[in-house]
Amino acid sequence: MEDCEENQHNLIYLQPFIHQVGGHSSMLCLDDSTVCKPVVEREQRFYETIPDTLRSFAPQYHGIVKVFLLQENDYISLAAVKPSKYKPKSTSSLKRLKFRKSGSIEVEGIDAIFDEDPIINGMDHNNEATTTMNPWVLKCHKQYLANIAAEIEAQKSPLHFLVLENLTWRFTLPCILDLKMGTRQYGDNDSLAKRQSKMVKVISTTSGKLGVRIGGMQVYQATTGHFLCRNKFYGRTLSTGGFRAALRLFLHDGARLRIDILPPLIRRLEELASKLTNLESVRLYTTSLLLLYEGEKLKQRREGRSEIKRERVVETAESESGKVERCSSAARLSDPRSQFEIRKSDECRYRSTSCDRSKTGYERNYKVPLEVMSEEPLTDVRIIDFAHSTNSEMNDSVSHMGPDSGFLFGLDNILNILRDIHKDAR
Repeated sequence: MEDCEENQHNLIYLQPFIHQVGGHSSMLCLDDSTVCKPVVEREQRFYETIPDTLRSFAPQYHGIVKVFLLQENDYISLAAVKPSKYKPKSTSSLKRLKFRKSGSIEVEGIDAIFDEDPIINGMDHNNEATTTMNPWVLKCHKQYLANIAAEIEAQKSPLHFLVLENLTWRFTLPCILDLKMGTRQYGDNDSLAKRQSKMVKVISTTSGKLGVRIGGMQVYQATTGHFLCRNKFYGRTLSTGGFRAALRLFLHDGARLRIDILPPLIRRLEELASKLTNLESVRLYTTSLLLLYEGEKLKQRREGRSEIKRERVVETAESESGKVERCSSAARLSDPRSQFEIRKSDECRYRSTSCDRSKTGYERNYKVPLEVMSEEPLTDVRIIDFAHSTNSEMNDSVSHMGPDSGFLFGLDNILNILRDIHKDAR
């Protein structure tokens, strides 16, 4: 722990990432726009060698940080050494997460806005509850604490965490759908026992029939002011018809079907399908596809923007010269979370002469005027969790030819369902 004592003045307390809807790794916030998770060597290698074609669909990767376990009276804290090449942003909106040695968790200053139905979600308690964070977050943190509690006294070296872009940081009320993708849910290096276990889950869920299953979701309900939450156990119970209904549930705010988010989501998914179809040797086994949209009403966001007028620097997709082009965007800004640079990894949502791209199939079939696109709600589509992924640059012993057909099969079915929902609602 000597390194920890030497760097005590240079530590950042890690805060809760309250919007984690799936996965099993404990996710923590370094600041408002950055999360970190325990290092898995293969995932680190994938981020370091990710094909350029996929960079805009993956979280930005900021490297590795050392994380220490600190004991303060009855509490355990996680703190990271400030990265040398990355300057953390404001943490004013984050709240302190406190772990008790007993394994319980306390969160300071967060309102209870997440609703859970334990029967639907397959949890081990019976009372419907409203919590301060997505219930899945609490489950992941408790499991993580149980795994490391016995090592605290004997620990002589820090933990290592991946530092990644927080995909929700631009959203006020992020609605998130975590989709476990593909017809194969094990990696090339998994044991026979693990492969068999994963194959059973594929056969017994929509992964086998559709190439995708729900790994978790939260959707803001305008009628209650709370998030409706579902987890992976809910997703495993769904039939193909139930999966379709669940996608509609994700698109419904309790008062209406949010058909306004479908055009940008469909275009983005079509763009991803086009890129993956032409991508050789990449396998995205056990990854999740995240669909995100803003739960706050567009009218409210527009009213917020009218109060701030200034020029924003928009860093467009990098050209060969690497120059940054400036676009005047007065009256487009809202709160500080929307005053951001659109980097190479971000979808270009405000179209301009510097943001030209080829039209997707959706745009060819449905003409989308420029003024309509500028009024579209904030959405995003990303791929996460690359612990079992591979690409040709990783020099693995097992190599693959052609595109990832299992992932594409699931992606095609998602697109067809979303198109049907949009068509029926028109």
